[in-house]
Amino acid sequence: MKTAKVSAVLFVKDLQRVAAFYRDALGMTRTAGDESHWALECCGFTLIVHQIPKHIAVEVTIEQPPERRVWGAVRLDFPVRDLARCRQLATSLGGGIDADMPSWADANTNLYLGYDPEGNQIGVSQQDY
Repeated sequence: MKTAKVSAVLFVKDLQRVAAFYRDALGMTRTAGDESHWALECCGFTLIVHQIPKHIAVEVTIEQPPERRVWGAVRLDFPVRDLARCRQLATSLGGGIDADMPSWADANTNLYLGYDPEGNQIGVSQQDY
């Protein structure tokens, strides 16, 4: 029997832009995809970035820069190999990663908050993996 892997689905207005952010800025690997979704993997976790149907997406407005969705019920945290490079790429791809850790974070966590091009909040920490 095959063991199930942990995954999450992120519904987005602009599939190409948001999926490229996770692939390029966070170093995830695209394992599958088509015009409606991309499957991205990192450390045994799969993120499915799924296109909101066009007739619904046309009604969604994303500010530039995007407004952070800090009150969301879920925040995904990702390990990255090079935090400085990740921060630079995130900015160039329409998102961002904070320069300072949140005040509530333990210094040993090395956790920084950020957001993708549509404002979905993420966390990143530099780790060897």
